[in-house]
Amino acid sequence: MHIIDIVFLITILTLVSCSILISKRMNSVLKPCIALTILLALIQLLSYGFYWHYLPSYFLILLMVMMTIFSKNHLSKIKRRLLRFLMVLMLFTSILPWSILLPVPELTKPRGDYKVGTRIFRWVDHGRAEKITSDLNDKRNVVLQVWYPSEENIKGSHSGYLDGLGSLPEKIGPLPKWIFDQYDQINTYGILDAPISKEQEQWPVIIFLTGNGASRAFYTSLIADLASHGYVVLAIDHPYEAMIVKLANGKIVTTIENHSDARPNLMKFMEDRLHTRIADVRFVLNQLGNLKASPDNFLLSLDQNRIFITGHSLGGASGAVAMACDSRIKAAANIDGTLYGELPKPNGAHPFLLIESKKEDGDRFLRYQNGNKKLFQQFEGGYRYEIAEADHYSFTDAPLLLSFPARFLASHFQEFGQIPFKTQTMTVDILNAFFSGAQSNNFTDMDSIAERYPGIVRKPINLGNSRP
Repeated sequence: MHIIDIVFLITILTLVSCSILISKRMNSVLKPCIALTILLALIQLLSYGFYWHYLPSYFLILLMVMMTIFSKNHLSKIKRRLLRFLMVLMLFTSILPWSILLPVPELTKPRGDYKVGTRIFRWVDHGRAEKITSDLNDKRNVVLQVWYPSEENIKGSHSGYLDGLGSLPEKIGPLPKWIFDQYDQINTYGILDAPISKEQEQWPVIIFLTGNGASRAFYTSLIADLASHGYVVLAIDHPYEAMIVKLANGKIVTTIENHSDARPNLMKFMEDRLHTRIADVRFVLNQLGNLKASPDNFLLSLDQNRIFITGHSLGGASGAVAMACDSRIKAAANIDGTLYGELPKPNGAHPFLLIESKKEDGDRFLRYQNGNKKLFQQFEGGYRYEIAEADHYSFTDAPLLLSFPARFLASHFQEFGQIPFKTQTMTVDILNAFFSGAQSNNFTDMDSIAERYPGIVRKPINLGNSRP
């Protein structure tokens, strides 16, 4: 929240509360206080635009004005009580929006040595038909937002948080578009189209894959922090799976789920999604060697001999399978992801990391446990760390979009987004140690990172006697 938001909100709530509780004492100062409140409302409106959160507050100001106008006419007791009841009702209503969602959420600030630049590529794979849409001439789009180390003194505008801001459809997933009205003000800490740092001739690359149905935006905190530690992070949006994507032709598309019958085979559906993602990853890998894909030769700054992959949830499992299928990927980190489908024939040891939230014993996480056991067997071992207080959504920006009261209730009663700032900090530090180790073939820093944080637990890996 901006300072003017806090001042305006406190002023209107204080004024209304005093008018209800000590109305007689307020008579002499009511008009100038209302004038001050209106002035603050105008300053806020002109500075940062209209917030839907303020609608009840605007109505409160109107009620206050009405009270001063009609007080001279000696309103009846019933009308006065009705007016005060409305004021009490709107007082609580004014607090409610701020107790749930923030108009301009604050993301985790990158902690690395580098300022962060970002740019967006919207590519079309002309050799691959788009199977999700009904248009037979449709070709597969792949949208890539690149986050990278930039120069210390860079200036410019930060990138937009969400694809398609300004031309969003009426709904994004289950949410109405007006919730995102002010998201263009979110500081992503990535300067749009900034030059890449010349400190290294080529930088190591991390491909980042999102969770099922999620847009790349909801991992901005984690991704920008990774980039600030000296990586070029390629965050991929998968059109028609992600909740919102802007295609190469400017079209805004949302999620499409095609099921052939009323009782779809969800396991097969998720497996198909995973394989679509792997095809997207391979297309991106091919584009990195295509000089025409970047007119200003930006892609030449990416070291194709140091390509790694990570992701969250389905994205983490997809990244692991992508490494199993493509030798250009040298190391993979799965963040809390469940495997769907089978793996190709093993082709030797590869650096593999699993970062996970706390899991209960029992059948609920049986598929998750069995899938990751297969991955450890596939890559002949690896590393496994649990962030004991985290839940599945703690790795994302989702809890950061909530206000403190809503975040507190969601984390304590719904296990949604517990300790998000700590989780993302610990995750980036583990990933940095792992990918640095993959470059030098020395992973001795992994456990020292775990020892730095009491909430990280290194867990044993059970490879079993044979690959199931």
